[in-house]
Amino acid sequence: MFSNSKCGLFLSCLQFAIQNSLYSEFMLKPKQVICLEKVFFNSDVLAVLPTGYGKSLIFYLLPALLFAAKNGVAKYTEHIDSIIVVVSPLNALMKDQISRLNAGIIRASVLDVRNVAAEDSEDAEDKDDGIRSDVVCDFPLNDKIKLEEGYYNIVFAHPESLVSCLYGRRLMRSIVYQKNVCAIVVDESHCILEWGKDFRVDYGNLGALCATFSNVPVIAMTATANRYDRDCIKKSLGLKSCVEIIGNPDRMNITYKKHFRTGPDIDSLTEILTPIAEGLKKQQMCYPLTIIYIPLKWCGFAYKLFEFVLGCDQYYPKGGRPIPENRLFAQFHSPQTKEMKDEVLKQLTCATGSTIRVVFATVALGMGVDIKGIRSVVHITPPYTIQAYVQETGRAGRDGNHATAVLYYNNRDVAKNKPGMQEDIRVYCQNRGTCLRYMLLKSMDTDERYIKPLSPKHFCCSVVVKNVIVALHRSYLRTNINNICSAVKHNVHID
Repeated sequence: MFSNSKCGLFLSCLQFAIQNSLYSEFMLKPKQVICLEKVFFNSDVLAVLPTGYGKSLIFYLLPALLFAAKNGVAKYTEHIDSIIVVVSPLNALMKDQISRLNAGIIRASVLDVRNVAAEDSEDAEDKDDGIRSDVVCDFPLNDKIKLEEGYYNIVFAHPESLVSCLYGRRLMRSIVYQKNVCAIVVDESHCILEWGKDFRVDYGNLGALCATFSNVPVIAMTATANRYDRDCIKKSLGLKSCVEIIGNPDRMNITYKKHFRTGPDIDSLTEILTPIAEGLKKQQMCYPLTIIYIPLKWCGFAYKLFEFVLGCDQYYPKGGRPIPENRLFAQFHSPQTKEMKDEVLKQLTCATGSTIRVVFATVALGMGVDIKGIRSVVHITPPYTIQAYVQETGRAGRDGNHATAVLYYNNRDVAKNKPGMQEDIRVYCQNRGTCLRYMLLKSMDTDERYIKPLSPKHFCCSVVVKNVIVALHRSYLRTNINNICSAVKHNVHID
């Protein structure tokens, strides 16, 4: 425990940070405050907090908080020189966060790179020190100068920018950064486990970045990590004395459902998607915002099916211009252009509402992006892990209102010989009698005190609803049988 004087210092600095941010009217949640306090006192932190909890707000406040700790609390009159390096997985996520931050006094930018090997026929060269010749910085000269001068308080970067790129590594070792970097944030740190081995290997090498700032606290954030995952993340980042701050992962406003899909893939897709398309055609802008996670190979078919069903009603307002900005449905996946993906995210995060009501997406959509109004998340085929399923379904109902998560699967989707498919998600799909919410929480090693029955039960999951119906049916039969037996015993006529 910290002394009263230290606690008082932290609270004064926290008040300064809040007052000099865009969140002066915001009520911080207890675990947000605990995370900030631990970093303030130079502790490494692993924060496992549910989707929609507000993990990003923690590092939004860090530059001003740690500046106040270093320079004393005063009325803001000078340049905040604290720098926070945020490792983030996706361009869309970084762009969304930068646009929010730059509306206030905290200056944010991105240390971006591009892969020149994809543009050059010559093979890229890996050097002995891990620097790749195909990864180079890619941003305007003006931003480059500002980055080198330490102008930006929050510097977002992919791990490749900091581990494999010579410019990024030199920047991190420069005097300006060695003097002013106050914290390292690894956002969406579950990507270390999912991507760090053979997809984006630099996620598995982020320990080198942490070692570059050996006296600076590291905060790793994710919405999903069981005990084994947490140990792996800490080991990968080299966090030896790390405080774990774990929230209740139960999203009680989400109802979980799952259905077995039958027949050939195209037939089952048509059966699942046609009612959604017909509902969208009828309700137009009143249709609840829905994200459909679907394998990339089927995105084109799903899109064409919606075009066929909706016809001229696919644009809003009716009779309006037939342009992508007016279409009621969209796609979001890697083959799309950056401009198309930016337009989709711009609409979905717009405070005044989105024309888009249904999005066909792969896993990238929604990671860390603040899309509050999603009412339904539909999975056509399950992801490979329970953790991924919790992440993706957790993007529904971030506004606190009721939402649903629906999973469709068949035996091929969860076959034991399917590469990468983990046993926990296979068991979840094939389960018939156990509450789906309970299974998700147990798989995340949730404290038993957090696993409580949901009331009313029909808001919980499809398995609980089925069990309730079966129990009511059995009770009804027992009552009728007892009445019949009693009537026979007393020789009473029953119609």
